Amino acid sequence: MNLWKQYLRQTWWISLGYLVILEGALVAAILYWPRFRDNIPAIAKLVPFDAIQDLLGAMEHAGYWPYLAIQQWFKGCSLFGVGAIAFVASGIIAREADQRTAEFLFSRPISRRRVLIARHSMVCLLVLLPVVLSSISAIWLSHWIGEFVPWASILWSTTYMCIFLWCLICFTTLVSSIAQHQLTAGASVVGLALISFALYLVQGLDQLSLFKLIDIHTFMSIHDGDVPWVKGGAIAGAALLMLIAADQLLARRSF
Repeated sequence: MNLWKQYLRQTWWISLGYLVILEGALVAAILYWPRFRDNIPAIAKLVPFDAIQDLLGAMEHAGYWPYLAIQQWFKGCSLFGVGAIAFVASGIIAREADQRTAEFLFSRPISRRRVLIARHSMVCLLVLLPVVLSSISAIWLSHWIGEFVPWASILWSTTYMCIFLWCLICFTTLVSSIAQHQLTAGASVVGLALISFALYLVQGLDQLSLFKLIDIHTFMSIHDGDVPWVKGGAIAGAALLMLIAADQLLARRSF
């Protein structure tokens, strides 16, 4: 419990700011929907990328749900989520090496695995709880503009997005377990996100992008009742393997 409290004291303000940004961006996006809806055809003509035109086409055809999915999960949670992960998860182990406090931390009668799991679980709470809270708030916020979104679609979409973000947290945890500097772990997840988004915008290479896992077609399928169990399970499996690898590498690491 002390491990939780210690890391919470160091990072809670990042999570709070992350929640405020997520909620603020969501409110602004929802309030802008009526005006955006009326200008979709004109906007689509100005967009040069096929991937973005595909997103706009989905909004024009299906209406509010794809717009909400893009604003909240594809854009909001992925963009701000990566930022939060870079700040919070990068310091799980690398901060101790960076500040030369690792020997003091691991000299106490606490196993390295316990430290890793405690901090990793706290990071998951700090990163994923704002996603859940802001996503659920979309149900009531949508009523402001006369739109209705079902609970099932919101909850399943949020669960899938949390699995995706957990995978990025595990990746950052893995890098943090071997890095000498916290900046290295933070830059790794940011760099991965930037490269993935660049690939997503290139037709033919978009299949190699992580953003393909959370594009509009995934959330449209969830809205239609087709939850991507296989894809979600594969992402969770990859996340678990990275967490196990982080544990093994940390156990062998010398500071």
